Amino acid sequence: MKHYRRFLLLLAMLPVGTFAKDNFKMTGKIDGVGNDTLCIEYVILQPQKQIVKRKIVVKNGEFSFSAKLHDAYMGLMHLKSKPQETLYTYFVPDEEAIFSGRLNSVEEHWSGSTFYQQYERVTNLQRPFNIEFAAARNEPDSIRELKNIDINNRSHSVNMKYIEEHPDEDATATLVINVRYDQALTAIGKLTPEVRNGRMKSELDQNERMFTLVMKEVAARNAVKNDTVTIGGQVPELGLKDLDGNVLELKSLRGKYVVLDFWGSWCTWCIKGFPKLKEYYAKYKDRLEIVGIDCNDTAEKWAAAVKKHKVPWLHVRSEDGIIEQKFRVTGYPYKVLISPDGIVLNAFLGETDDFYKYLDTTL
Repeated sequence: MKHYRRFLLLLAMLPVGTFAKDNFKMTGKIDGVGNDTLCIEYVILQPQKQIVKRKIVVKNGEFSFSAKLHDAYMGLMHLKSKPQETLYTYFVPDEEAIFSGRLNSVEEHWSGSTFYQQYERVTNLQRPFNIEFAAARNEPDSIRELKNIDINNRSHSVNMKYIEEHPDEDATATLVINVRYDQALTAIGKLTPEVRNGRMKSELDQNERMFTLVMKEVAARNAVKNDTVTIGGQVPELGLKDLDGNVLELKSLRGKYVVLDFWGSWCTWCIKGFPKLKEYYAKYKDRLEIVGIDCNDTAEKWAAAVKKHKVPWLHVRSEDGIIEQKFRVTGYPYKVLISPDGIVLNAFLGETDDFYKYLDTTL
């Protein structure tokens, strides 16, 4: 029994996943390299964001790396001695990758199992354009900008054609971030259900959310144009609905200072800032009201976050992104202070002590 308990203790001390069977392997030979360290990093998105970092021994340019993967993850690789030379690639479960060449998008080559045979065709498709981009770096700024636009346009067209012709290959999914931003959602839609909902699903879901947000921001920017709020100007009505589905009117809050707090359930710094904002809400409640404006969120996540964090002030939600453009929100949290007569007094980006100092001085 004593030996059994000792075994259990040793078992508990082993890293999580020690006995999990790796389902991904990568080996390779890096040209022009002797002994070094290969730094590998990738991001697991589900069930919660996790950054995985590995350091792999490189001996005479050769390395070997394995991992237990649930989904396909986009990651990066660079040598410890050359951190500026970074290669972005994909780590895919149930596959074996063989790398050769250098850690850049011009001299990378892939072989191995099915995905990496497909991925070699994709990188071959990109290589001529990457060579052109590299050459354009030596041009004067004005010429380089025009050349990059031309290279991008030709690259986007070639990539979209490849997606249309190879919608049933997992490696094709890596190209959706290399088409025109206003065609990315269309590109994702062209993939077969097996690819869209298979190993690449997590990455594709993230890309879909990103490009949906981009398209919303573009539409909002076009709708607002130059109709933006300025410091010292009159605050416009928000036209946004609260948790009960009623439109909140700022004019109903006249006579009090009002803080517009642009936030989202996904925003870590926004959530971290709630305790101090609650403290100031209680401190100045007789002459201060706060309106939380939820952005880039679903109605369900918004309502759940308000309930979970027991946020006591008023809440509305921006669905189309227009109000963010009107207030020129460039990041989150973003707070705007309104005077009792509806004048925009100041705005603060991020969770900063300057905002609270300003409240103490003004109120």
